Amino acid sequence: AVESTQSTSVGMFVNEGCNQALKRIIAEPRPARTASSVQWSEYGMPSAHSQFAAFFSVFLLLMFYLRIKVVTFIIPCAKIWKHLFSIGLVVTAAVIGYSRLYLKYHTSSQIMCGFLVGALVGSLWFLLLEKFVGPYFPIIASLPICEMLLIKDYSLIPNALWCEYHCIKQEMRTRLKKYVRPE
Repeated sequence: AVESTQSTSVGMFVNEGCNQALKRIIAEPRPARTASSVQWSEYGMPSAHSQFAAFFSVFLLLMFYLRIKVVTFIIPCAKIWKHLFSIGLVVTAAVIGYSRLYLKYHTSSQIMCGFLVGALVGSLWFLLLEKFVGPYFPIIASLPICEMLLIKDYSLIPNALWCEYHCIKQEMRTRLKKYVRPE
């Protein structure tokens, strides 16, 4: 599958582009404000904050539950942490949505629309990466530009962090033997 940091970053830009396009198409104003408050210069439907929170949450939830395999002999409580982190993602997204309503930056329909669009874009982005880009990623990662940018393909490694730790540990042992001479 695809290197997650780069793909998530590109997905966030795609999500933001969808948000800006929908705001211009729908052209629904934000809630009315008092005369002393700030007047809005852009539309409010869908809420960009809610859309981003939903995109990020859904994308990471799909990554956690469909892609990342938990190795419990390395981290005994990994499954518990996975569930706790997932609950944290959902709660954070809900708090972001509530804050937009509480501060009267958006209506409830603008927030719900943001959540729906964000969840849809996050799901579609995950599906696109897994089904269409993922099979070709080893070829993409071997391109000279990707090698120069240190883009790696971890798709065949079930736990990249564990693997990287042991590779570095082995390299350190080799260097210690080579450079440290007994007296």
